[in-house]
Amino acid sequence: MAQQAVAAGEPWSVTLYTGPWAPKYFGAALQDFNLQNREMIAGIALDRKLAYLGYDIYLSGELQATQTYAGHGDTTFAVGLGFECIKILGFERTSFAAYTGPSYGLNPSHISIGYKHRLYPAPRKKFLNAVTLEFASGLPFSEKWDWAARLYHRSGVFGLYSEGNDDGVGVGLGFKYHF
Repeated sequence: MAQQAVAAGEPWSVTLYTGPWAPKYFGAALQDFNLQNREMIAGIALDRKLAYLGYDIYLSGELQATQTYAGHGDTTFAVGLGFECIKILGFERTSFAAYTGPSYGLNPSHISIGYKHRLYPAPRKKFLNAVTLEFASGLPFSEKWDWAARLYHRSGVFGLYSEGNDDGVGVGLGFKYHF
């Protein structure tokens, strides 16, 4: 109950993160656990708890901006709606969140890395879907700061946004501040 009161008093959070990014099919990355890192990603995400659903689960919204660098540079913007679960397995100051929604890329990649490391030309669609997953846990020196691990993925969602487009996947580590 105390955690719910704290979360209700601080519904906003901002996360800064960076890590490897690859213009690789999400399924291919999962298949061989290899991003074939070609680039890096840096991102900032602003999250807001919108409604308490019970059982330490919130309906949440997210605004996110990312920049890929050390390779093909692309700036993306995403708006997502999702769920944030706090006190994972009863551990205080832990959370898991999942968001999905439209994203816009200013300069999408020319290629995608597919299965068996094959290169495919990318349709370069600017509007795609974004999926973000985040796990965060509190840092011992502050009640407002967490470390965070994030996964960010853009794709055409099986034809909803575009046919066969998988813009890439990135993973990152960073810090999250609650306010």
